[in-house]
Amino acid sequence: MKIVRAAAICLILMVGGGIVWGSSANAEYPKPQKMSSKAKLSLQQVTKLIETQGRKSEYYLKELTFKEVQLDTDKELEVIASSTGGSHLGSFFIFDRNGNNLKMIAEKEWKVDSLEMRLPVTVGGKMMFETVENTGGSGLDVKIAHLWYLQKGKWVEAWNGRLQEMNAMVSGAYSKVAGGYQLLDSDNILYAWETVIKLADDGTTEIGKPETTLTMYSFDGSKFVKKKQ
Repeated sequence: MKIVRAAAICLILMVGGGIVWGSSANAEYPKPQKMSSKAKLSLQQVTKLIETQGRKSEYYLKELTFKEVQLDTDKELEVIASSTGGSHLGSFFIFDRNGNNLKMIAEKEWKVDSLEMRLPVTVGGKMMFETVENTGGSGLDVKIAHLWYLQKGKWVEAWNGRLQEMNAMVSGAYSKVAGGYQLLDSDNILYAWETVIKLADDGTTEIGKPETTLTMYSFDGSKFVKKKQ
């Protein structure tokens, strides 16, 4: 729905995010592996965890990085890992820790440039984290924000949407998109917007006026659902 004053609203609310694409179901993974609680987790150990618990038979892990972080309410640190293999190629992993065991609970075909985690936002009792995916293809470059949380050892995606897009795939149909979102934890409402700008085939000259839309989502206890207007 086009909002006349959406541009002004966006300036007030803007933090980062986009338009919802849907949520992903949890996959089943092999049994967790026991790790020594005394030794510091190594890159070789994380590599072995991915190769033994991941869904693929082979992985490109030369650019693998990982980080131990607190993702839920227990005292144990979880592990997030990322491997990149090209301009839009990569994998993102999350491991849940239970004592000395680490179990893969999420494996996504996302290129993630940074594992730095912003402070989580609590919505409906859930600690929400943001991961930014870089994707696209020939003539297409997109940044997508994913909001997710852990619940009882399961990974749940609550929302995702575009932050940026540059589309130069088809002559006469070039465009760019700027998106954003804001969470109001006082009422568990997510405001998401995007501005679409049509471009000439030089990829820079703007055609016509930008069009901005604003959409509201409410948290149903599991994910964000589009509110009826």
